[in-house]
Amino acid sequence: MIHSNTPDSFPFLAGGSKIGELIRSFDWKKTPLGELSQWPECLRVVTSMILRSDVPMTIQWGTEGTLLYNDAYCEIAGARHPGLLGLTVRDSWPEVADFRAHALDVVLNGNALNYRDQHMLLSRDGWLEDIWLDINYSPIVDESGEAVGVLAIVKNTTERFQLEQRLRFAQEAGGVGTFEWYPDSGRLEVSDQFRRVWGLRADVAVTDVLLADLAHPDDRHEVVGPQRQDLPNPMAYSEYRRVDPTTGEIRWVARRGEAISRDGGARRYIGIVMDITERKRSEESLAASELRERHLVERMDIKEIRHRNVRVLLEKLGRNGNRSGKQFGSITMLAELLGKSAAQVSRFAAEKPSTYIGDRIAREIEEAFAKDRGWLDHAQWSTNLEGAEHDQMPQARRLSR
Repeated sequence: MIHSNTPDSFPFLAGGSKIGELIRSFDWKKTPLGELSQWPECLRVVTSMILRSDVPMTIQWGTEGTLLYNDAYCEIAGARHPGLLGLTVRDSWPEVADFRAHALDVVLNGNALNYRDQHMLLSRDGWLEDIWLDINYSPIVDESGEAVGVLAIVKNTTERFQLEQRLRFAQEAGGVGTFEWYPDSGRLEVSDQFRRVWGLRADVAVTDVLLADLAHPDDRHEVVGPQRQDLPNPMAYSEYRRVDPTTGEIRWVARRGEAISRDGGARRYIGIVMDITERKRSEESLAASELRERHLVERMDIKEIRHRNVRVLLEKLGRNGNRSGKQFGSITMLAELLGKSAAQVSRFAAEKPSTYIGDRIAREIEEAFAKDRGWLDHAQWSTNLEGAEHDQMPQARRLSR
């Protein structure tokens, strides 16, 4: 029930607070607090303080935790405001009553409690939702020093927590670690994924000197260290190896960072790192394979390879021609595709040709069959005609002459 009080009768509620006006007009006789005129001085002082703050705060008074709060707390209360005013700790947020009742008991015994990113399921607007809060509980004492209430400073960290959580999941899924580097002190603040990339435990203090020590001796000039501080961007993209101190395994790390301007303050860089070992190994394997193939081809006569592959091509054309019922010879079919005479084709496709197939003819065949340059030069081209599986020749186009 609401009743009127004169604005000047309770100056501790002055100051323009909307909640202050609600407190002034609230019927407190039906609560453990009793009428406003009976409130003890310590309660009035703390109430006056929270009403003038733009930080969300609450008061839970007495063993029943009768609730008072300020304007800033209304965002957290949602649609439960103003119905929360004057309710006990058990009635105000029944879905988390046990948690709050425990905190009340602990703090009324003279202790402080601090929670960071405390997860709660709260019904603020008629449905349960996940909320994360930072909460600092401290005792309110009377003139004798006895704890008679609890002051709570509350911050809604849901948005920040969920953003950090999504970032953390993305980092773990992508294998990307983040860091902040302060070169003047050598201090590094790093994410959990950064530690995993570098093989560092959670209790290890990370510094640029430590990372330089873990780097491969030949790559230490690429790692954060005193020798890089005078570079235009010591965090420019680089790839280097690190050596696992326990197993001796060598892994590759990629890093990229940028400077964050801080006028008159300490230099600061932020960036990312990721393990690129598998990519490096694949590149090395591919390079080795290409080198072996190049050496193999270099040891062979390319004209011989071309000539052999043309004979395989003719055999395939002949089989396809017979299957389709055209009964054309393979040399005739190839000659038509190239716009040449059968005699010209038979000359470089003969069993014992006087000259091997030349560059011009090779290019014409590749163009006719829409193949990349060098198709006829492939030393591993099989008799199954690579690229012409399932007894279907590639679609060739007739060259204009």
